[in-house]
Amino acid sequence: MLTTQPAPSSHDEERFEAIYAEHFEFLVGVAVQKFHIHESEAETLVHEVFLSYLKKHESVRELRPWLIGAICHASRHYWRLNRRMTPSDPQEEMGRIDPASTRILDSLPDQLAARQALECLSPRCQRVLYLRYFEGCSILELAERMG
Repeated sequence: MLTTQPAPSSHDEERFEAIYAEHFEFLVGVAVQKFHIHESEAETLVHEVFLSYLKKHESVRELRPWLIGAICHASRHYWRLNRRMTPSDPQEEMGRIDPASTRILDSLPDQLAARQALECLSPRCQRVLYLRYFEGCSILELAERMG
């Protein structure tokens, strides 16, 4: 059963936006530099970290260490799900199943949690996430569309 949480205040939204702006590039850098994750995938992981933060922000005591730990955990999880394989035969590679398709059922709980977290965001923030992840807009396209 989904429970609705009270709408966040404008102060909470401003605080989240400030935290996001301050830490986004740094966290992407951690995923890219330390874990060798492609930048676009790293951005997705960072957004997942921020969604998790939205759900747990009341229990976070020290923000920066929590965010660093969360991106490290997310990056390790990413590589566990997407193990690098070096096929010995090109034909063998053609017969492999796409890792993304094997994770569809595994991602369902995360999708439900993300939906619940999205309900706590302002309509503008919801629109930004929709354009980024469902319509595939780049950061520059988002900036142009959202002004």
